Amino acid sequence: MTNEEVVREACRVIWSEGDLSRVSEFYSEDFTTDYPLTQWGEGLAGLTRLAEAQRNAFPDYREHIDELYDAGRDIIVVLTITGTNLGPMEGLEPTGRKIEFRDVTICRVEDGKIVKQSGLSDYFTVYQQLGLIDLGANDSSPRP
Repeated sequence: MTNEEVVREACRVIWSEGDLSRVSEFYSEDFTTDYPLTQWGEGLAGLTRLAEAQRNAFPDYREHIDELYDAGRDIIVVLTITGTNLGPMEGLEPTGRKIEFRDVTICRVEDGKIVKQSGLSDYFTVYQQLGLIDLGANDSSPRP
């Protein structure tokens, strides 16, 4: 598989389909991450725990690749992520609300496996859609 194919398949198999039995096919043993506000943990065990937690909180979690840029060993992916919050998330009770947000991910691929993943997720939109942030958008009164 090319580096692009590894990343596309990891998005499909691991994240969208939730087949965590195949994590080691796509990610290296010494896998590392750099994502603000997301606690991945260490290596494959940390990745698997995070994916399980996401799947529990959002059983219909899906990643759609909007754009993908192949920069050799680095693959840049712009994703739209969707799901419905039907399970607990980070100590919060399920809301039953749907989410749809953007994510930009950079995967470094070496020897056919993802060794590092970094990026930014639009958590502001997620928290707003879950009702955790209220900006008073329906309040038309002037602000002081």
